[in-house]
Amino acid sequence: MYGSKLKERQTLDLRTAELWTLAIKNSGITLKEFNQAAELSLNLKWPPTAAQDFIELVRQNKPSEYPAAQSAFNTACQNCGMRGDVKRDWKHEVVYETANRIGWGVLASATEYYFKTFQEIYEQVVNEHRNGDRFVIPEERQLAYEHTPVQQGTAASANIDAFLAKFGSKKGEAV
Repeated sequence: MYGSKLKERQTLDLRTAELWTLAIKNSGITLKEFNQAAELSLNLKWPPTAAQDFIELVRQNKPSEYPAAQSAFNTACQNCGMRGDVKRDWKHEVVYETANRIGWGVLASATEYYFKTFQEIYEQVVNEHRNGDRFVIPEERQLAYEHTPVQQGTAASANIDAFLAKFGSKKGEAV
């Protein structure tokens, strides 16, 4: 890729290529990001000298689609501490999946000392998500009261009137 920019005696040795491959693979970079970084690097005066520099070409100033680990930890602990069928705002499916893997009971009573453990598992889940795994946040089971008034002149209204007529109550009369 950079053959024309390398000096005559500079070569890309096999070990360097292996290290770059390992670093890029472990970074969780997607194929789309890799191609963007490759394209951006061609406009540089000199090629990146480290794999991390190459990765940063595409990721610099790009907000992450994932919540920061500390924010994810706080969200998971708060949501796991809620009781009953209430709506929980997980912020992202990776936060929910991390909470499931660790256990809601553990996170409900977790302190800041547990953050390091959470962060390790969270980073695994984020990498899995970047590599194509998808996790689903189930819809909460909520009991909700719903009242739909009966419209006059409908079949339901006629049934109610007939039922009330059996007991001697007539429309408009006080019971």
